[in-house]
Amino acid sequence: MSDNMRKITLGKKMPPLAMPICLVGANVGGKPNFCTIAWFTMIDDEPPMIGLVMAKERRTKDGIMENRTFSVNLPSTAMAAATDHCGLVSGRDVDKSDVFKVFYGELGSAPLIEESPVSMECRLSNVVEFETTDLMVGEVVQVHVDASVVPGGKIDYAMLDPLLYASGSAYHSLGEKKADAFKVGRNYRKK
Repeated sequence: MSDNMRKITLGKKMPPLAMPICLVGANVGGKPNFCTIAWFTMIDDEPPMIGLVMAKERRTKDGIMENRTFSVNLPSTAMAAATDHCGLVSGRDVDKSDVFKVFYGELGSAPLIEESPVSMECRLSNVVEFETTDLMVGEVVQVHVDASVVPGGKIDYAMLDPLLYASGSAYHSLGEKKADAFKVGRNYRKK
């Protein structure tokens, strides 16, 4: 192995990842509440399903269980302070209902964030329980996208400007495009 490719071991722990952040919204006792989540992913595309890993004691989780609906909002980098705030304080101690401008869509019970460039309304489908967290699986019922990030009918990710989390350290913005997915590998040849 060359000196440039030496690997070191970090131990049994979560690997260093950069991932998008989302704000999960749910009504709790009739009021909107939001929490910041980095551990979320697409699960299926037909029907569209999304999964969120949440600590068991999250107040927003109480609202998801109460209403069986929730929202997933993708914040832009301009929303970093409010997004971080929603992850630092608990809805059990702080009323977060006025942190964002809220609107409701088709489900009528999942609070969506007006400032967020992308918001998804979800219906709870399944809960997979783990020791300290739960995987909340939801069907995406509707996606709301700010028209300003869809010039010519296609999402412009630079204009979307999603907030990314470098696990354990900092928030980042999206870098420049490096290659076209599903195209760059077509002519790949092993060196």
